[in-house]
Amino acid sequence: MSKRQSITLAQGLAGLYEQTAQRVRDGVRSAATLDMQRAHGRWLVAELGARRRLSSIDETILEWLTGPRVPGRRFGASTMRKRVSTLRGVLALAHRRRQIPRFPAFPVILAPWRPRGLFLQSFADARRIADRLPRHRADWFWICLLTGQHASDVDRMTWKDVDLNGRAGPTMLIRNTKNRKVAGLRVQMPRALVVVLRALWKRARPKAGDRLVLPWPSRKHTLPLVCFRLGLPPVNAIDLRHTCATWMVRRLGITPSVCAWFGHSSPAMMARTYAHALPAQLGECTAELDSVCGVPLAGGAAA
Repeated sequence: MSKRQSITLAQGLAGLYEQTAQRVRDGVRSAATLDMQRAHGRWLVAELGARRRLSSIDETILEWLTGPRVPGRRFGASTMRKRVSTLRGVLALAHRRRQIPRFPAFPVILAPWRPRGLFLQSFADARRIADRLPRHRADWFWICLLTGQHASDVDRMTWKDVDLNGRAGPTMLIRNTKNRKVAGLRVQMPRALVVVLRALWKRARPKAGDRLVLPWPSRKHTLPLVCFRLGLPPVNAIDLRHTCATWMVRRLGITPSVCAWFGHSSPAMMARTYAHALPAQLGECTAELDSVCGVPLAGGAAA
């Protein structure tokens, strides 16, 4: 058997992990992406076997893998699409390196996108949560909520990203590494976050390159638990980002500035996600129609 035909799934996954790890080091991918690939890789190995030859994964195998084989499967089409995306990455990399002779055609997986829809209704609710957290976790909570960043970008923030004494007011550098917005965008800092960070700076007296906060690996469990005990929606880190955007668009609407803040190149996704928060009374639209129509209609006919 030739070397091209003998590479296994385990070896292909290792190659993909190595490539993603290098991109994490280069700052163009988040560590969460690598963690996600490893989780999907474990599922693929369990389903297909670590020693399965990549060259044997063809359209028939892909149909079998994505089909309704297991009654009562506990994950949906969206998860399946992500897992198959990892396999696609493995096969694409192997094909590019000429380790397999062909790249198979993948089945289309239809996965209706449904936002979680969890967010905090008020700043008072956020304060209740922060008051129940240890101080260093409350700092992480406020930074995540009031910057609207993904958790991995919160973790990588340093004091170089923060200017608490700028001439135009305190500013911060925010990123969306997931969407390849690595360089970041400098924006004015919300006043509530200024209070948090000034108190944090006085306590820690950090160096410029120090991280603002340490990672919070247990947040997926502890944060929703605190919320549950307070009778609030069991939010996680992505829900804090969702809350930030919800509060921002409730009066502004979806503007180019809002899209830039959250690292989106198009307002379409934001419109789908945050339609619930947009102003319900669009009176200005009616006023514009009235300004064009002029005299009201009488008796159902034009005057």
